[in-house]
Amino acid sequence: MKKYFLLFILAAAFVACNDAPKEASTVTEENDPNRFADLKILSYDASSINDLTAKQKELVYYLSQAALSGREITYAQNYKHNIQIKRTLEHIYNTYSGDKSTEDWNNFEIYLKRVWFANGIHHHYAEKKFLPDFSKEYFAELVKNSEEANWPTLEGETLEDMIAKLTPAMFDPSVDAKKVVKDKGVDKVALSANNHYGEGVTEAEAVAHYAAMGTTGEAKPIENGLNSRLVKQDDDLVDLTIKSGGLYGGAMDKMIYWLKKAEEVAENEGQAKHIGM
Repeated sequence: MKKYFLLFILAAAFVACNDAPKEASTVTEENDPNRFADLKILSYDASSINDLTAKQKELVYYLSQAALSGREITYAQNYKHNIQIKRTLEHIYNTYSGDKSTEDWNNFEIYLKRVWFANGIHHHYAEKKFLPDFSKEYFAELVKNSEEANWPTLEGETLEDMIAKLTPAMFDPSVDAKKVVKDKGVDKVALSANNHYGEGVTEAEAVAHYAAMGTTGEAKPIENGLNSRLVKQDDDLVDLTIKSGGLYGGAMDKMIYWLKKAEEVAENEGQAKHIGM
């Protein structure tokens, strides 16, 4: 068990970190690319991964791929437009043909880093939406001067439709302002921007729905709804379960694929059993 957690940590390090620099760094507080807004990304020396056996490295790789395969699920759960926003910003970052030496472009990069860090457009701690330090007009310019193909539009949606939808989500402080609303006396489900509930679901309906699933007097009641999204279908409340063949099924299938690969190179039976659970 402990070895599994160690390997999982190593997997994260394998993906996220570089070896320690061999020469003295010239990075200062002013030019550090890992310091932006109110954040600083810490670097760790992961060079000890070179001391692992080939089989252990294989296991770390498979676990890291499983984690990466499910990364966008977090974006989707945090806010309904997060994945489109993330992929749109990444498309601009990779294909924009305009001037990248301006303050606007620097602010665009900072905004993208914040989205990556927070898994969406709401602050990772305060849960309030953070706004870009560039204008809607500059965003339109970025779109216009980026590659025409491969935008993350939905089926039947034009690029113009998508941008018209995402612009207020990104720039209007009154639209989906907080990921989780905890104020008393308001409908916390309806007012929260997170994507755990579908359109039209109220707090009272959600509470009643999950209360009806439980059994009065249970010593260890199951907390229903942790692996599902509650939506309305034909005025009925339905739990869309996160699983292969279900909600986020494509990502789940990729995660399962890599976890099965990891299970095959586990160091012992207990570790393999835990990975395969």
